Amino acid sequence: MKLTRKFVFMLWLGIILVLIGNAYTRVQREIAFFDRDARHDATLVGQAIARAMLHVWGVQGESSALDLFDDVKNRSPHYQIRFVWLDSNAGSAWQPSFPVPELVHVARGQVWSKRIESGQGLLYTFVPISPPGTRPGAIEIRESLQDERRYTRATWQNTAVATLGLSVLVALLAMWIGVILVGRPTRMLVEKVRRIGMGDLSGPLHARQNDELGEIALEVNAMCERLREAQLRIEKETEERIAAEQQLRHADRLMTVGKLASGMAHELGTPLNVVSGRAQMIFQGQSGGEEAKADARIIWEQTKRMTKIMRELLDFARPRPAQRAWIELRAIADQTLTMLAPMARSRDVELKVLDGEPARANVDAAQMQQVLTNLIVNAIHAIQSGGNVTVGFRHAVAKAPADQGGRSGPCLVIEIQDTGCGIDASVVQRIFEPFFTTKDVGEGTGLGLSVTHGIVREHGGFITVHSVLGKGTTFSVHLPLDGADEQESSS
Repeated sequence: MKLTRKFVFMLWLGIILVLIGNAYTRVQREIAFFDRDARHDATLVGQAIARAMLHVWGVQGESSALDLFDDVKNRSPHYQIRFVWLDSNAGSAWQPSFPVPELVHVARGQVWSKRIESGQGLLYTFVPISPPGTRPGAIEIRESLQDERRYTRATWQNTAVATLGLSVLVALLAMWIGVILVGRPTRMLVEKVRRIGMGDLSGPLHARQNDELGEIALEVNAMCERLREAQLRIEKETEERIAAEQQLRHADRLMTVGKLASGMAHELGTPLNVVSGRAQMIFQGQSGGEEAKADARIIWEQTKRMTKIMRELLDFARPRPAQRAWIELRAIADQTLTMLAPMARSRDVELKVLDGEPARANVDAAQMQQVLTNLIVNAIHAIQSGGNVTVGFRHAVAKAPADQGGRSGPCLVIEIQDTGCGIDASVVQRIFEPFFTTKDVGEGTGLGLSVTHGIVREHGGFITVHSVLGKGTTFSVHLPLDGADEQESSS
């Protein structure tokens, strides 16, 4: 129910209740007046008859007094009048309509009345009379209450009609007052709030009332002004933030380009110097025969090294989009170990894929092989002479880092564990940085782990590292398995 209707209904109901209460009080007062007047009139009639009978009784005797009574009662059609004795010895004709014990007050000289509501309704009035030298008696006056009831019924009907008419007028008045005082300003407030909700802060709300609704309108206007100021401030801050982000992206691109250029210069500088020196020696005839062949071999090896460096730089600078499919990663791991077996044998390192549960995941097979290759090669290089590198698979529920949403969920964990020299805690924090390496010059570009980290992150996963100096290192690759059942069933 709308506020205006509530206001009109409550106002109408309150006034109607007041009118009904007033009508009820007035009718009850009229009934009380009617009853009082009826009792008073009956008392006066009874007292007049009693005085006349006592006068005749004292002068002419009982018989003349009773004759007078009979003449008077026949002349009063409105009342039914009887003469009764107030003792137990009275004959049936002179017995009162009520038991004598109830009329004890009348016997003591007091007027007594009683209403009988059953049937048509009767009002009894007993006026005491004590003839000289006789027992106590009374004038019994009986009056019908039909006139009173007709009057009461007519009064109720007139009151109901008047109340109904006033109700209609009050309802119309309350509706008019409600629309003017409540409905119109409330509707304006609702419309203004609706526009605010839609983002329209224009146009102040004109408040013409000095009540609570007027105060609300003023507060709404003030709120709109504050929101407009906040909106302008946010727009300005957004523009400044966008500009700052663009500057940061530009600076980040410049920094990346700088790192790339620095890495290229650092990594390619040495092999280029070697190639240039050997080529110059051959060109100048400073080497020949077997020595020239050795120089050519050195040039060829350095060229292969530069090609590898360029490939890693390209993988870092322009990562290929993942072409995902549901595959068994154990097969990828077996292929990778087979490919790296000669390198492992040269360092007396044993490679092994641990038995366990199936390891299916929705990944890019080539990129996952690159991840495994980089991590296993690093593990082999961490072992000086003799050791083990194991690849294991397990399922777990893991929580992603905060920079990747911090969401927990099921995942496939690939663990590459070695028995090498371990990694210092200060180094662990930087191993995924581009161009960071702990290897000697010419043995690494510092891009392998950075590329690996980027591939895993592109798959929605993350890498954790646990290392103990002198005992070994474990790299754990976490690949999310959200929706694995649906994907596998559809494949």
